[in-house]
Amino acid sequence: MLHAEMMEVSGAGGEAPAETRETGIIQVDEMLMIVSLGGNAGALLGVDLVTLLGRRVSEVPGLSSLASLIYSGISFSNQIIRLGDRRLACDYVPRIEGGGIAGGVLTLVSGFSEEAASMADELSELLRSAGAFMDYDGIIILNRAGVVVMVNQAFADVLDTTPQAMIGKHVHQAYPNSQPSRMPHVMETGKPEISTHYMNGKEVYASRFPLVRGGKVIGCVGKILFKDVREITLLASRLQSRPEGKTPARTVAGKGSLFKYDINSIVGQSVRIAELKETILRVAPKNSNVLLRGESGTGKELFAHAIHAASTRRYSPFVKVNCAAIPEHLLESELFGYAEGAFTGAKKGGQVGKFELAHTGTIFLDEIGDMPLAMQAKLLRILQERELVPLGSITPKVVDVRVVAATNSNLEQLVREGRFREDLYYRLNVVALTIPSLRERMEDVFAIAKSFVAQFNAEFGLQIQGFDGPAWEILRHYHWPGNIRELRNVIESAFNVTSGPLIRREDLPLQLSRPSPAPPSPPECRPDQDLDSYLRSCLGRKNIGEIMDDLERLLIEKALELCGGNKLQAAQLLGISRPGLYKKLQKQSPGDGIPS
Repeated sequence: MLHAEMMEVSGAGGEAPAETRETGIIQVDEMLMIVSLGGNAGALLGVDLVTLLGRRVSEVPGLSSLASLIYSGISFSNQIIRLGDRRLACDYVPRIEGGGIAGGVLTLVSGFSEEAASMADELSELLRSAGAFMDYDGIIILNRAGVVVMVNQAFADVLDTTPQAMIGKHVHQAYPNSQPSRMPHVMETGKPEISTHYMNGKEVYASRFPLVRGGKVIGCVGKILFKDVREITLLASRLQSRPEGKTPARTVAGKGSLFKYDINSIVGQSVRIAELKETILRVAPKNSNVLLRGESGTGKELFAHAIHAASTRRYSPFVKVNCAAIPEHLLESELFGYAEGAFTGAKKGGQVGKFELAHTGTIFLDEIGDMPLAMQAKLLRILQERELVPLGSITPKVVDVRVVAATNSNLEQLVREGRFREDLYYRLNVVALTIPSLRERMEDVFAIAKSFVAQFNAEFGLQIQGFDGPAWEILRHYHWPGNIRELRNVIESAFNVTSGPLIRREDLPLQLSRPSPAPPSPPECRPDQDLDSYLRSCLGRKNIGEIMDDLERLLIEKALELCGGNKLQAAQLLGISRPGLYKKLQKQSPGDGIPS
C-alpha cells in the first residue's frame, strides 16, 4: 500500500503489525458516485454497504473532507480522515480515459501508530485547507522525506507520465528526463523559490514553498505556473532589443535558429544511453565547453542540440559549423566574419561570422579535429578572451558563446603529432562525452528503427507498420559500421521499394543480407612498439598478467642485448639474482627469442 511506503520513508513512528490493520476499497464512477465496495470498507466507515452504494463521496461521513481533492482528479496518498476517535489513511488514484476523469479507486487502511497518525494528520490538514492550490495547471506536494503524496494529472502530463506512477516515490525518482527537483532544498532552507526548471524537454516556470506547522517544515508544495516560458522569453527579448535610434547587437544574432531537438529526441533505453542522458542533464545548465566523441554516424549533432536545449541558453541561437566542409581559406571569414572591403568581392557592409551569430547561445563545431592549425590559434583566443576581431577589422567584439565540439578523431594522437594544439585540446575537453556506436547498444535498434518508420510514414504519406520476421532478424544481427546514419538510410531505402504494410527482407539493401564484416582487428600487441600504442592495443585483449609478462620479457631481452648475452651482468642490470633470471627465462616459451 502506498500509505505504508509513506510512513516507512518518513520515519513516521512505525505502523501497527499487519494483522491489526484492516483495508477497504471504494470504486467511484465518472460522477464520483460509489459503484462498488471491497474489503472492510463498510465496517471501517461504520456504514452499511447498501447505504454506501450509489452515494456521492461528499455525502459519506468522514469522506466529505476528501471530496474537493477527489473532484479535482488529484492523486494522493496517506491522507488522514477522522471517524470519532479513529483515524484512517486514504489513498486515491483517478482513472483517466479519453483525457477525462472516468472514476477512481479510494483505499482505506486502519491500524497505525499514534505518532504516525499525528504526523500524517498535520500534513493532511494543511493539504485539505489548500484549496487554492487546485486552480493551478500543475501541482505536486511532498512530505518531509521528499516523497510525493499528492500530484495532479496536469503536472504528470508535463513529465509524460501518470499520477499513479509518481505517488509514493521520492521526488528525485519521480521526474524522468528532468533536472533534479529543488523542492528538497526548499524544505532544508525553509525559503520559497520561483524560477525556471527543465522538465522532460520543456522549460517550465515553477514556484516552490515549504509547508510549515508549528515552526516546523512538514512538506513542500510545487506549482507549475507556465508550462513553456519560450514565448514569454522571446517576447521579452524582442522588447529589450528595440531601443530607439540604433540597431541592437542582438538583432542579427536573433536570426539564428533555436534548438530543433531536446533530450527526448535521443531514442533508446540502453544503460549507456540512460547514463548519457543523465550526464547531459547535469552538465547542460553549466556553461563549460563540451567535447563529444564517437564514431561517424552516432548522432553527435543530436546530442549537441540536446545539451543546448537543456541549458540556460536554450532560447538563444544554436549555430553549427562543419570544420571539415569549409575550405581553409574561407573558414576564418565564416567563423569570425569580415569587415567591408576586407578583400576583393567582399559584401558591402561586411558579413557577420558564426561566432557572432551564436552570441549568448551555443556554437557546435563538428569535425574539430580537421580545423587548420592557424585557425586553432584564433579559436583559442576566443575561448580565452571571449572576443573576436573580424577579418579586415581592428576593432574587437565581445562574444558570449558556449562551445560544443565533436570529433571522431583521436585528438590525443593528433596532439602528439603536432596537428592539434595541446592548449586548445584542454580548453575544449572540459567535459568529454563519448557517444556509443550502434553495435554497442544493439538493444536500442528496434526503438530507433521504429522512430524512423514513424518519421518516414509522415514524410512519404505511407502507413508502414514495421518489419516482418526475416527483415527484423537481418537488422538485429547486422554490424552497422555506419551506425544510426546507416540505419536511417537503410529504412529510407526500404520505404522507396516496399509495397506492403511490412518491410520485407527483399526490400532491404543487398549488403545487409551478406555476412556482416567483422570489426576491424586492432593492431598486434607487441611490447617493442611505442609503449602507449602497445597499451592501447592490448587493453581489452589481454589481461594484466599477460601484459606484465610481455613487459618483463621485453626487459630481459633488452638487458641481455646490452650485456652481450652475459646472464650474470644482465641479472645485475635488472637488479635480480642470477638464479632469479634463470627462473624467469624458464617461464618463457622456446620461441620467444630469448637465448637460454
